[in-house]
Amino acid sequence: MDAEVRLNNLREAYHTLNDDVLSALHVMVGDPPRLSAVRDRALTLASAAELHQNVFPPAEYSLLQTSISDMITALDLACYESLDPPDAPQLVVARRVRTGRRGRPRVEIDPQFLRAALDLRGPTGIAPEIGVCSRTVRRSALRLGLAQPGPPVFQRRTNAIGAVEVVHTSTTPPVSMVSDADLDQLVASILEVFPQFGRRMIRGHLRAQGYRVPRERITFSYLRMVIHCIIDGYSRFVLGIRVHDNNRGASVLQLLLDIIATHGCPSRMRGDHGFFFDVSDPSVFLRSVHNTRIERLWYDVTHGFGKKWKVFFLDLETNHGLNPTRS
Repeated sequence: MDAEVRLNNLREAYHTLNDDVLSALHVMVGDPPRLSAVRDRALTLASAAELHQNVFPPAEYSLLQTSISDMITALDLACYESLDPPDAPQLVVARRVRTGRRGRPRVEIDPQFLRAALDLRGPTGIAPEIGVCSRTVRRSALRLGLAQPGPPVFQRRTNAIGAVEVVHTSTTPPVSMVSDADLDQLVASILEVFPQFGRRMIRGHLRAQGYRVPRERITFSYLRMVIHCIIDGYSRFVLGIRVHDNNRGASVLQLLLDIIATHGCPSRMRGDHGFFFDVSDPSVFLRSVHNTRIERLWYDVTHGFGKKWKVFFLDLETNHGLNPTRS
């Protein structure tokens, strides 16, 4: 009776697997991860059937092994197929041409493709799509007359006293001449509509309006108050949290020194931008991504009280004449 129960269980498992394989071959074509999961189930059933081979009639066991083998083969082939095959050959926009000279073959980019692509993005954005360097795209555009060569980066000029000096030529647009007061009004108007914008989004919004402002000026105009915090990564104990009116390293250092005076010197520290160093061995200075503790704390700070006071002070500055530069 026990052998009969095992045989019926294996038969039921085979019928269930057969239905799942048929479904996978219809809806999972070209999806290797999901097909691999079904394939693993087929291999598991084959191993179980081999372990209980004595309960099968010889002809049925041979048919079972053949069927499972066909399932695995069909699943492997389905990984490299597609439900939506291309109806035309792939567009070739770049090809390598051997010139008979030394070095690597020259890369020739289709002129029509390059002309259309340069209207949408620059060489840095086009290069990954073709599989070449951005400088190759730039040289091809110059060779085809689709771009104009820029001025030399450094030029030698003779000044008024006859001395030769090297002058750096910038190709970027000039920085906008906007005063601090006007910049504060621009940033305030942006934050009034988009209060969740950060520095990068503000900078992009200003650039869309035609203003090119250095990052430092935007940071100074945007960050009126900066919260610095130090937390123990093991116990999650907040060693110190302080609000500053600047984001200078000296302010953070003073907070750290105050914490050391109270709690002692730590053995290891993780700082901003993923830096990790061992206090006892200054030569150990590595990268670290284990910043879960502080990032979770920033979430609690923002949703606990930070967002409330940010909106409060922005409302005072925008609608009630608060001057944040006055002490």
